[in-house]
Amino acid sequence: MTAIPADFFEGVRWHQRWEVTPGVFTPGCNPVARLCANVGLPADLSGQRVLDVGAWNGCFSFECERRGAPEVVAVSLEDPDETGFQRLHRLLRSQVRYVRGSAYALSPDEIGTFDIVLFFGVLYHLRYPLLAIDRLRSVCRGEVFVETHVIDGNYRFRGALRRLSQVRLLSWLLGPTPLWRQYREYELHPQDASNWFGPNIAAVGEAFASAGFDCAFVHLLEDRASFRAKVREQPPQRVLSQTYEAYPDNRRIVGLEQLGKAPEPRCHR
Repeated sequence: MTAIPADFFEGVRWHQRWEVTPGVFTPGCNPVARLCANVGLPADLSGQRVLDVGAWNGCFSFECERRGAPEVVAVSLEDPDETGFQRLHRLLRSQVRYVRGSAYALSPDEIGTFDIVLFFGVLYHLRYPLLAIDRLRSVCRGEVFVETHVIDGNYRFRGALRRLSQVRLLSWLLGPTPLWRQYREYELHPQDASNWFGPNIAAVGEAFASAGFDCAFVHLLEDRASFRAKVREQPPQRVLSQTYEAYPDNRRIVGLEQLGKAPEPRCHR
């Protein structure tokens, strides 16, 4: 690998901290190695086709390539020339493919299906989280590794009531109930207006289960939680036949049309 110029990291908003070469790290605050360890990402990804949703700087994509994945696709909304992705790509002589797009637009017809999907730091930025999870289901043939902000700590209530979140009995009582806490603009982070929902651990598990995954909680560190969600052969019957999503046009929108013809939806009056 060529030497890294002194000004290589300048002018980029780095979120991810990754060891590019021995002892040289991207200047982000989110350690890639620690997050991969927390979520249980395998050290050997040989033979695995990998999708990194919300790739941003691309460090997780490049890490998967380093771990032996023969094909990695990075999907993100940002211009890769502005996030540092292209800088790293050229430096590493990487084969990672960048697709500029949204989690809502994931389609097996466009990018195929994947053995491993990374979904790190994305869920709470989504106004339509269940739609995105349905899209993940449509392109995943194996397992989704999830990392997200959660509200099981101090984020359930607003204002003076926020102190109630620290009451252990209340946390114990509310823990099994799936909750999605909506955020106002800049409420979660004073410099980031893109946060929409804070789920609790139970809500993340049930959201993925509702889309056809067996989802297991793996790790909690302060207000960040990790999960592993394995694809089931079929989504729940409710998605296929008993709700609004069962109608053919909606099945196409959420990416479920390839899973077989659904029975006629029930008519409710």
